[in-house]
Amino acid sequence: MKKILIAISLFLSFNLAQAQDLVKKIPSNAFTVATIKGDNVFKLMFVKDFNESFLGKKLLTETSKSLDKSFTSIEDFGINLEKNMYYFNQLSDSITYNCFLIPIKDVTKFESLINNKENKFKKDGDVRTMILPDSTSIIKWNNNMMYFVTGSISSAFFADSAKSARYGIKDIRFQNDDAIANDSTAVAVDSVAVEETMAEAVPAPPVAKVNVQKKSTVKKNTKKTTSKKKKALKKKIPLKPQYQRDNDVVATVDDASIDTASAMTPVHGIVDEQYDAYQQERLEQDAKKKRLAFTWMTAQADQIFNGTYESIENNKSYTASLDNKAIAELWVSSLQDVYSAISPEFGAYGKAGLMKGYGSLNAKLFMDDKSFRISTGLELSQEQADSYKKIMNRKLNKNFLKYVNSEKALGFMSYSIDTKAYLEEFPKLLKQTYGSILGGKMDEEIELGSDLFSLLLDEEAVSKVIKGDALFVINGLNTKDVTYTTYEYDDDYKQKEIVKTKKETLPDFLFMFSSEDNRLINKLIKYGVNKNYVSVENNIYKILEKKSPIDIYFMIKDGIVFFGNSLTEMQGISNNQYNSNKLSKLHKQLLSKNNFSFLFNAKNLVGKVPDSEIGGEETAKKFNSTLEKMGNVYMKSNPIKGRLVSADISAEIPNGHENALKYLFSLIENAAK
Repeated sequence: MKKILIAISLFLSFNLAQAQDLVKKIPSNAFTVATIKGDNVFKLMFVKDFNESFLGKKLLTETSKSLDKSFTSIEDFGINLEKNMYYFNQLSDSITYNCFLIPIKDVTKFESLINNKENKFKKDGDVRTMILPDSTSIIKWNNNMMYFVTGSISSAFFADSAKSARYGIKDIRFQNDDAIANDSTAVAVDSVAVEETMAEAVPAPPVAKVNVQKKSTVKKNTKKTTSKKKKALKKKIPLKPQYQRDNDVVATVDDASIDTASAMTPVHGIVDEQYDAYQQERLEQDAKKKRLAFTWMTAQADQIFNGTYESIENNKSYTASLDNKAIAELWVSSLQDVYSAISPEFGAYGKAGLMKGYGSLNAKLFMDDKSFRISTGLELSQEQADSYKKIMNRKLNKNFLKYVNSEKALGFMSYSIDTKAYLEEFPKLLKQTYGSILGGKMDEEIELGSDLFSLLLDEEAVSKVIKGDALFVINGLNTKDVTYTTYEYDDDYKQKEIVKTKKETLPDFLFMFSSEDNRLINKLIKYGVNKNYVSVENNIYKILEKKSPIDIYFMIKDGIVFFGNSLTEMQGISNNQYNSNKLSKLHKQLLSKNNFSFLFNAKNLVGKVPDSEIGGEETAKKFNSTLEKMGNVYMKSNPIKGRLVSADISAEIPNGHENALKYLFSLIENAAK
């Protein structure tokens, strides 16, 4: 029994060691976390296969060339390819950290990868630290892991004078006295007043201070005082070369009269001096920000290596987003934080809760022997989730499926929502979005507007006219001669209208949506016919638009409104002669089980696009060769589960390829040839 317990303990210890990775080094307040799962990646493609692939050879060749070393395998980089690699960032009001965590297998090989004459590293125990030359990035590593961090200072933070003052940093802005610089009528200018204006406009930089005395009230000393101050300015602040000639001559200011051209010379020189002082001060303040960022990065890097803090492993939203089968994952903590981070110029509106109700976002990449797939998920508040469940409570009209031919369709897109539910829930969603922007100041007005919206619209009636489901199908491409009008000019520059023709490749499409009540649509048709906007023949209507490159037809049949540009196809639908047995089982499931779906059939596009429209014969061959090797590309929404709304994008791999990763590498190589 004792031996069994020991064996179980060893087994658990081994698996615990295997399970532990660098994720425990990521703080719980990380804003974004991205993961590449090396173990899952190299199950699909051995290291040897990667080295011999087009991308692998390119990587090894370029790395060897740039570092002047010889690399024959990515294992020479010293990285542990069987463990997870991470990127994460942390946001604050003052600085953003972008960080990478890389597992190390052979520290000697890794150090040979990054070490050179310019970049030296220091060692403290088993921890090495390298500071990149520009001091904006730090690399720390030991025998098991490498940590890289770079920091980006927030300009909005230091634009706040109260916050920046705590760190001895000023918000420097160039302020030009346009009234003095541009007004050539200012012929009686007091030189001392001009110098005081300059001193007020540009704070004196510590490296080149300008000592400005107060204006003297005794006029007889003005000229002498001005001369001294000009000498001081010229000595302490270097002028731009192109303006030095103007400032070699000091104009004499006379209370009675002055030459206008001479008066403008020192004024322009002062503006120039203002700009130089501003540049010096700005460089000094930027240097202070850089030093401060480096101090913060150093402390942050030390904490990651040596500190104790709550790990992202304790974040339930993050752990719930993980999938062991994914080869790569991305998690973002909050869409509201995304909005706040990218919209500092909106000021208070950047924090107004515009994305309130939208929680974390995640995306996962899967690859297997049949396809590769990207799965995305977005957390909603309970109120939002309840609204969207009502809106999405509709399936696509089954009669649409009769008009999809999988054998010839280049692609299709469908959606289905409950129009009545959408109109009923719309005021709530409107209030949530715009109410947060207005900061609660107009809640009553928004409430009133929502009530008016509901009062003016009869949701039930609208939902009968447009039920909320639609399908758009592209059945092929057709090349036709299209006439267009251009203009030419004779020798007397008289305009002459010329009608020309050109070949255009246009889609052959069919669009349909459900309508239970056609009274309004019929009235619109009648109006169009009376105004000669629409013609009719055998219940098929044609839109009379001369400028349109294609003819557009429409009709109403069996509760469906059809639009298309093929008269033959419309006649087949009208006469019940449309071939309705060409929809594949997979496409039927895609359309009937999802509120949103999209398909692109690459093979059906081969040879359909004229060579002239894609760069000539050689480019067309490469383009068609790539399409021939591609499988179908799909996109679909998934039913809402709890508070999670999700969607998938997937692409099939053709027969003859071992798995999706190797197939992707072959596509890249084929495209690069």
